[in-house]
Amino acid sequence: MPFVNITTAKKIDCPAKEKLNEEICKIMTILPGKNKDNTLICLNDEKPMFKSGSPNNGVFVEVRLFGQSPEDSKKEFAQKMRGILKDVLALEENDCLYMNYIENETWG
Repeated sequence: MPFVNITTAKKIDCPAKEKLNEEICKIMTILPGKNKDNTLICLNDEKPMFKSGSPNNGVFVEVRLFGQSPEDSKKEFAQKMRGILKDVLALEENDCLYMNYIENETWG
């Protein structure tokens, strides 16, 4: 079960939340063996974020996966995710966007 946890300082309205869910589910198949049916997405909006001591409308994405995924698949997924987030959240040039993967061999 992939778990996608998105935290941002921005407020995400209901239509944007639905769009994020829809678009992330579409790209989940980039990661081998993953699909929308077993994906859990958590959207944490309006969380104060700072970069270099100053407020920032940044986004942090954590993707937890059962097992290892190929590097090329993770790169493609990250590129698509970046495009989705920039579009849906209207990120500006100085807004941070960070993403990491946590790949677990055990899952309960």
